[in-house]
Amino acid sequence: MLQDYHTAIVIKSPVSGIWLFMNPPGHHPNAKDFVAVDGHGRPYSLLSFIRHIFWSLNVRDTFAWGKEVYAPFDGLIIEAENSCKDRETLNLARDFMKAMISGMTSRFTLKHHTTDINFFTGNHVIIQSDEGVYALFAHLRQDSVKVNQGDRVKTGEIIANVGNSGNTIQPHLHFHLMKENNLFVSKPLPFILYDFEIKEGSLWKFVRSALPKNLQVFRVI
Repeated sequence: MLQDYHTAIVIKSPVSGIWLFMNPPGHHPNAKDFVAVDGHGRPYSLLSFIRHIFWSLNVRDTFAWGKEVYAPFDGLIIEAENSCKDRETLNLARDFMKAMISGMTSRFTLKHHTTDINFFTGNHVIIQSDEGVYALFAHLRQDSVKVNQGDRVKTGEIIANVGNSGNTIQPHLHFHLMKENNLFVSKPLPFILYDFEIKEGSLWKFVRSALPKNLQVFRVI
């Protein structure tokens, strides 16, 4: 792993399978969301899409729910929160408005440290690499975290499953790297993935030492 914080840090992907890579509005450019999708880039079926918009959708009908999350490097578990409840019923309009309101208040609360970080991250894990870089994994499923504070983990080790805890619209993994173990003040660091595939036409193209583009579907085997 690189130690130059002005250079993108090379890591193994924290997920496997087919995913949508996102940098949603309001996120720092180096803070990323991973949403599991099918071969057509959809996070759930067409019927589930209709239910998500006009009625309600169970989190188990999304492709991201329960997906395994992996350590992107060797390191030490600094934090492991496992007790936050998941919101198991989704409604796009309700959840979007909730996220927008939370986003408007987050600048003040984060600046003045006036709230529990679990409100935003839900169940989460923080790993410190041997080079002193911290990785945050957020919105994990309740009771899925397989590591404890003080544990050592190896690259590729399963640490948890994707959930819908904290401030979310639907199940996904929020991931970013930090120079300090302080979610209130530390700015996310740039990173790239060691290898992955992107789809070109009907074929998957192998890519190394890069990042998918925003809203691009990629695959890790």
